Amino acid sequence: MKKIALALVIVGITGCATKPVTNEQAKNIPSKQILNPSLFTKKEGTGKVIIKRDSGFMGSACMTRIYIDGKEIADLDTAEKAVIYPVIGTHIFSAWPKGMCGGGMSEQSGEVTEGKTLMYRVGYGTNGDFGIYPTAF
Repeated sequence: MKKIALALVIVGITGCATKPVTNEQAKNIPSKQILNPSLFTKKEGTGKVIIKRDSGFMGSACMTRIYIDGKEIADLDTAEKAVIYPVIGTHIFSAWPKGMCGGGMSEQSGEVTEGKTLMYRVGYGTNGDFGIYPTAF
């Protein structure tokens, strides 16, 4: 009985936080989850942005909708990524868990430039807080 209780405590402490995935580990999102296809094609005057969803149990039952400047981009499942090409300039990138998963909208500002890739990760912290964060992974 004590072993089961200890295992549950360990899972409770470590199982809630999601884990960042690398660009190589993250899968490209299926086309059926793309809501704004025009952002997924590189054009002149655009820069590259990668938004990835962490892996892990927390929030895995729900998709996460991502936005740029308040416009829907796509729905991300766990360990998926969206590679988009917004016009050069300052943008607001947002993430909002869909369905029954907890957490409100989270936003980050980013400066899109030519020749530099911006990267963000979407996930849950150890205390269940949902967010979108700049990442080096």
